[in-house]
Amino acid sequence: MFLSESESLLKADRRQVLSIGVSAAIAAVTAPLVASAPAAAAGPQIIDLGLLPGTTHSGAADLNEHGVVVGSSSTANGPGQVARAFRWKNGVLSDLGTLGGQRTGASGINNNGWIVGSSTLADNVTTQAFLWKPGLGMVAVGPARSVGVDVNDAGVVVGYFFDQELGNRGFRWENGVTTLVENTNVPPGDPLYRRFLPTQMNNDGVIVGQNQDQAARWANGTVTLVGEGGAWDGGINAQGDVTISATWPQEIGYVWKADGTTRPLQIPAGADRINPVGINADGDAVGIASTGNTNISRAVFWSETGEVHGLPSLVPGAQAHAMRINNSSQIVGTAYVADGTYRAVLWKP
Repeated sequence: MFLSESESLLKADRRQVLSIGVSAAIAAVTAPLVASAPAAAAGPQIIDLGLLPGTTHSGAADLNEHGVVVGSSSTANGPGQVARAFRWKNGVLSDLGTLGGQRTGASGINNNGWIVGSSTLADNVTTQAFLWKPGLGMVAVGPARSVGVDVNDAGVVVGYFFDQELGNRGFRWENGVTTLVENTNVPPGDPLYRRFLPTQMNNDGVIVGQNQDQAARWANGTVTLVGEGGAWDGGINAQGDVTISATWPQEIGYVWKADGTTRPLQIPAGADRINPVGINADGDAVGIASTGNTNISRAVFWSETGEVHGLPSLVPGAQAHAMRINNSSQIVGTAYVADGTYRAVLWKP
């Protein structure tokens, strides 16, 4: 994803927190944190999804149950950066267009092929959420100065926008009507605690996100907090189970189930923290295992029992990040190549 009008808008997005900057060069990588599974018929195989013309980096953000992948392909971060939202389908990488600016990025896709994301407008500063439909192209949705993060099969879009008074605030868009997504159960005089920033949504309309730096679920206007501060959400599945990264009292990852119970996720040998980011209907999760001391990170997969497995990289020993997993156990994310740039990738079982 690109940086645009308000860096605070995009930095608030959990995909940005877990994104991979160009500065984390793979030349610094030594030994893998977990043993990568071989790219053989019996294990996960990694596929480089390529680049759009004129770009040098790409990353995948989401995929649907048909294996269609979305993300962004860009030049390096910095002044004059160009970024384009892409769709990858049946081996073909396509540019989704723009709302007038030179930076776009796709964040979510539903099973109808509808895609959401963000684009700068003609001033190359103002950010606007978009919805893209096959055959119809890209249109602006939601409030001004907004970021679109997900769309479900009913066509409901969620995201957040910049409010001059309260900062970033969540929204829900359906059939042209925009409503706020917020926590209304807050003490009088604490308006900041109303803020809920969506990350992902399931087909029942349950939204996972952050309520004032605490992981939370939003359902039918009611917000439920994860139970401890310093916990960050990742993804949500059809049942309403959510992946969580906790930083206090220790750095752990787990699945916060819809019934309120939790299931721990294993930290691999050599890592000191994990960031589970995506989860499918079977309870299989994907994400990142890393160590803060050497800035090494690896793409990992957790089975429904919480056991961790490494995913292969494009280059042996290089860094990779897994972002989303569908119900066919296809996984998307990003992996570095030998020159320090990175590519959108698809892992297939």
